[in-house]
Amino acid sequence: MADLIRQRRAFNSSSSEQRSQRQSEQQQTEQQQQQQSPSEQQSGGKATGTKRSLTIAIGGVLTLLGVASYTFMRSPASVDQVSAITATPTPAQITTALESVATKRSDAQKKLQTMSRTERKAEAKKLNELSELEVTALLRKNEKTWGAVDGALQVDTNQVSSNDPIEDYLISGDLKADGGSKYMVGVFDGHAGFVCAEQLSKRMGPMIDSALGSISGGNKGSSAALNKAVVKLTRNPEHKWDPLSMALTASFIAMDNELVHDSLAEFKRLKDTDKMDELLGPAVAGSCGLVAVVDKDADEVVVANTGDSRALLGVRLDNGKWKAVRLSEDHTADNKMELERLARDHPGEVVMRKGRVLGALMPTRAFGDCRYKWPMDVQQALFPTLLARGHKYATSPPDYNTPPYVTAHPVIVRHKLSKNDRFIVVASDGLYDQMSDANIVDTVAQWYEARDPESGLITQDKNAATHLIRAALSTDRMGQRNDNLIRQLLAIPPPVSRRFRDDISVSIVTLNEKQEKV
Repeated sequence: MADLIRQRRAFNSSSSEQRSQRQSEQQQTEQQQQQQSPSEQQSGGKATGTKRSLTIAIGGVLTLLGVASYTFMRSPASVDQVSAITATPTPAQITTALESVATKRSDAQKKLQTMSRTERKAEAKKLNELSELEVTALLRKNEKTWGAVDGALQVDTNQVSSNDPIEDYLISGDLKADGGSKYMVGVFDGHAGFVCAEQLSKRMGPMIDSALGSISGGNKGSSAALNKAVVKLTRNPEHKWDPLSMALTASFIAMDNELVHDSLAEFKRLKDTDKMDELLGPAVAGSCGLVAVVDKDADEVVVANTGDSRALLGVRLDNGKWKAVRLSEDHTADNKMELERLARDHPGEVVMRKGRVLGALMPTRAFGDCRYKWPMDVQQALFPTLLARGHKYATSPPDYNTPPYVTAHPVIVRHKLSKNDRFIVVASDGLYDQMSDANIVDTVAQWYEARDPESGLITQDKNAATHLIRAALSTDRMGQRNDNLIRQLLAIPPPVSRRFRDDISVSIVTLNEKQEKV
């Protein structure tokens, strides 16, 4: 994070050469627009001067521990605005821009890979900025929008990668097991590779549906691990479970057992080295995970979280101001309850070192990460072969005495929805590295209010997640808008880009779609 702050500080000023480049691009854009046919000008001409872009970032970083809320005492419409994009890019322009970005990044990669680590950091600051069109092409490449629960919800999603391939995965879909109107969105933020998050994205949704059907209808779940988890939770006399919360908790626990322990048992049974990567790769890698389920019948949202992804609720108060409510806890060294839990589970040990589990892992809860869960004799037997096969995190941490040190057991938050609850933001920590909760809620609130034609406001992006990511990558370390920053950040190719920003994955669920827009 310190490197990120230093790099973003260095990006706050533009060289005269880069300013000249932007002026030249603007002149070329104007010339291209003058050459458009009348029909092209009508569909993709300049925005009028009275329209205002709403991708604004508000200063200030607010750190909240546990589940907390605060009132954001400002109406989004009162925030200073910036100019909207001059023209709507055509599909052909988007395709050409993406090809241009690929060429620029490839050339930069070839140049940077010949340099030392220190030299790469310095050279990355000097790369030519992307054009506005290239930035927009990248931002809109993965955006999606659709309606859900018979139009009661609108879902906007988007992802912008830093890793190659991206290590984040998004999921969404109806939960139909109990016949209700439940809609699920989730994010899995992988680390030590993408394979754990990939498996979660494929298997978690069906497992939650199976668990809900098992608990509500009395049928058996889809796996032995799931059935075992449900039975164990049911027998806990200290907790009274509602079906959805139990289904989410059991699914998280069972999925991790399948990835970490059942796969190990299967590998030992087969004794086939050719199956090692497939079976044990997801266990060596790791992932955070967050799933939010909106239950329209019960007017409730239930969130299960393991790790440091986050869910926020945007509430529009009767006086027009906005309130942001966290619907999840971050499981990191900043969470006092997590530190206390680790101290109880491992008495006499110093588990957290330099803010990380055994000095290495940032989240205190995660899927996979078998190096914090397998017994030492298992690690000693398998890690040398896994390491030789390219799994670079198949190494044992120091002072490994009383595993497991990391759990995938989620923390559940239930929130009763009201008419003032307008949207839910579910995102990987790459978003929260860039913006504070207040900033995020304000940015999405501006997009939300702009849907009212009488507001006189427009957004550069119709997709709420795209709108938010654009603002996040245009926000400097002081929380101020810097449109030049995103052009520089997105110009840096992987893997060097990872030193400046993380993968960002966002799902925004807009509530009350059948009611008034604002």
